[in-house]
Amino acid sequence: MDALSDVKTFESIRQGDEIAYSNLFDQYYTALCYFADKYLNDMDLSRSLVQGFFVDLWDKKTQISIDSSLKSYLYFSVKNRAIDYLRKRKKTVPLTEHLFDEQQVSFDDLIEKAELADNINNCINQLPKKCREVFLLSRSQGLKYSEIAEKLDISPKTVEMQVSIALKRLRKSIFIFFILLFSL
Repeated sequence: MDALSDVKTFESIRQGDEIAYSNLFDQYYTALCYFADKYLNDMDLSRSLVQGFFVDLWDKKTQISIDSSLKSYLYFSVKNRAIDYLRKRKKTVPLTEHLFDEQQVSFDDLIEKAELADNINNCINQLPKKCREVFLLSRSQGLKYSEIAEKLDISPKTVEMQVSIALKRLRKSIFIFFILLFSL
C-alpha cells in the first residue's frame, strides 16, 4: 500500500466500509500474528491479541487518527499491545531480557521477518495437499522419511520427491519475496 492508498483505505473504514476493513484484515492479519509472536512467543496468544486489535480498530475507527502510514500504525499498535500484555503479566525479567534482544534488531527487520514468515506460510498452504502433508510431517513434526512413508503408506522415495518439490517452491517464493523487498 502506498500513502495515498493508506489514506483512502482508512477513510473508507472510518465511514464504516466493511469491505475495506475486511481487505485490510486479510492483508495484514497473518503477518501481524507472526510479528506479535516475536514478542509473545505464543502463536495462539498472538492471534488473539491481533484479533482484539482489529476489533478495537473497528470499534474506535472514528476516534483514531493516523499520522504515519497505515502499515506503520498497525505494526506499532500490535507491538504496543504485546508489550502491554507482557507488562500486565508482570514478566519483568523476561520482558526486559526479551526487549533488550529485540532492540538489537530494528523494528523494520521485525516487520520483514513477520512478512517473510507470512509469505512462507502462504506458500506452504498453496502446495498440493499430499505434498503439504509430507512437508509438514518432515519439517514441523521432525519425522524421518521412513516414518512418513510408513505413516502415509507411501514409499520413502515418494516422500523424498514430495519434500524436494516443496523446498523448490519455497525457495522460489522466498527468492521472489526478496527481489520485491529490495526493489522498493
